[in-house]
Amino acid sequence: MDISIIYVNWNCAEEILASVASVRRWTATRAYEVIVVDNNSPQGLGVLQERDDLRLLRNEENRGFGAGCNVGARQAKGRHLLFLNPDTRFLNDVAGQLADFLDAHPPAAVAGPLVEDETGKVLFEAGRSLPTLFNEFLQHSTLAFRFPHGALTSQPYLSRWDHRSTREVETVQGACMLVRAETFHAVGGFDEAFFLYSEELDLCHRIRKAGREVWYLHSARLMHKERQSSLQLYGSVGRVVLQNMKSQHYYFRKHYGAFSAFLWRQMIAAVYLLRYLRSWNRLHLEYARWAIGA
Repeated sequence: MDISIIYVNWNCAEEILASVASVRRWTATRAYEVIVVDNNSPQGLGVLQERDDLRLLRNEENRGFGAGCNVGARQAKGRHLLFLNPDTRFLNDVAGQLADFLDAHPPAAVAGPLVEDETGKVLFEAGRSLPTLFNEFLQHSTLAFRFPHGALTSQPYLSRWDHRSTREVETVQGACMLVRAETFHAVGGFDEAFFLYSEELDLCHRIRKAGREVWYLHSARLMHKERQSSLQLYGSVGRVVLQNMKSQHYYFRKHYGAFSAFLWRQMIAAVYLLRYLRSWNRLHLEYARWAIGA
């Protein structure tokens, strides 16, 4: 088996079926299986239970995205593991192209595609730098978005590059990432302490630390609708952002130590307090308060 495609379901049965349809349409060059792990979603597996071409696994509780992926990976038969979000659609033979690239480049252990939103805009987070205190400041202060082509301000998302060429990067987007199964298991899979967000950053960080490479492949094209499941779970963009911050905080504590995590929190508090004073957006005040008390 070449590829095991792994989805984690939380009230996204219809989205998964639409994504699987795009996989079926485009994937003809590789032998693959599709595994769906249900994270104890209130709506259950729904229409997915009617499909005999999917391997369905159930968790008794929702322990997060990474934990769900690990359940699927332990049951997978493929040489490569393709972690795929429900709200994604193949625009060409994504799985085949990513697998071809890994097979042709032995030092590479992870490959991700060019990712577009529903309007066709290329999303730069699909091939970006790993978090640092400086990159986080540029992102949360919005300087990275206001000055995307600056020599310094382009660093978080490599935004001086149009993402229409293939290159080695520090991390790819977790919405669609192909990982050698052997490497995935060797580094311990996803860290299940990340409930949601930043788990792919952590995985790429550990894989690179182990001496393997992460690549962005522009010829493989994917559409990603974004936040379909997380908005259902958290109910608002503000709560989604707070969950993202919790994961970022853990990332810094894990990889750079308690002092760096402390500095990150102070930076977040200062940035969002200043943003609140400029905009009077109460979400910004909520983020600052969280960072002070995290």
